[in-house]
Order: sequence, then structure tokens, then C-alpha cells
Amino acid sequence: MNFLKLMKMPFSFHEGWDQVDTTRASIVKIFLQLVLPLSILPPAMLLYAGSHHASAYLLDAAPTRWEAVAAVFFVAELITVPLMGMLLKQIASTYQISADTPRSFLLAAVTAVPLFLSSLGLAIPNLWGMICVIVGGLLLAASVLYHGTVYILKLEDPSGAEVLSAEAFASGALVWALLCAFVLVPLMN
Repeated sequence: MNFLKLMKMPFSFHEGWDQVDTTRASIVKIFLQLVLPLSILPPAMLLYAGSHHASAYLLDAAPTRWEAVAAVFFVAELITVPLMGMLLKQIASTYQISADTPRSFLLAAVTAVPLFLSSLGLAIPNLWGMICVIVGGLLLAASVLYHGTVYILKLEDPSGAEVLSAEAFASGALVWALLCAFVLVPLMN
């Protein structure tokens, strides 16, 4: 895959999406080659932040707490991506849009990529800098979801894609916020 084309996915209905769409990979293959490897990044970054600059985030918890939170966060990520795929399929069917399970899962997996990558913000030893990177990842995920809804689910009406992606994003953002809260609460003294 051409990395430069993939970088255009949040801003285009075709650049990069044509590459993703032609893969026709199974759910298991998408999970093993995309979701699983990238799901390792946020817990690894949590461990890094906890051991290198937790005090910059005002979170001086014991290393064992950071490890426990990272492990549970990893499992939660592995669960939420398939759940988002099922949610996308359900929302699409509510609007009489035909979306099969593999395509819905593909869209959920690709939408999660900016969120996984935004965990790199935990390398920044500044609370506001880290928050900006993570919020930027959330905004990119919203854009990927919108553009992917049009291309992957083959919607011709952009307003229908806006409604569908907004509804799915609202649910996904709520889950994302709960995951972030899950990280913070056990780490607070």
C-alpha cells in the first residue's frame, strides 16, 4: 500500500480508499494484520508514559497499576473494534443501507487507526501537548469514518453518510471517552 495515499484517506473519498477496498480481506485477516498489531501501541505507550513522565500528567501511580491498566486497555481495544463494526452494520440497516459484516468491520478497523496512532501523544512529557495529539486523532478518526462510510459502504448520498457516520461516531466517541476515563481513574491517587 502506498503510505502517501493512505495519509489522504481522512480528506478524500477515493485516495487510499481504493487500495483498502480492493484488499477484500477476511475479518480474521483484518483483525490479525491491522487491529491486533496497532492495539499493542496504546498499552505500550501507557507503560512508557507511566515509567518516563507520569508526573508530567499528574499521575504518579505505582508501576503495577500502569501495567494492569495497560493490560485491560489492550483487551478493551480488541473488543471495541468488532463491536464498532457490528454497530456500523446495525446503524446502516436502520437506514436501509446494505452493509455486510466484513465491510462494516473493515470500516471500523480503518477508523480506529488514527485513535491507535494518537497514543503516540503519550510520548510527549506535557499534559496539554498529549491531549492535543489525542484529540487530533479523534478528529481524524471522525473524518476517516465519514469518508469511509461513503466509499466502503457505497453510499451515493453524502448527507446520508453524514447522518450514519455522525451516529456511529457519537457512539464510538462515548466508548472512547469511557476507555480514557478507565485509564485515568485507577491511576489517580
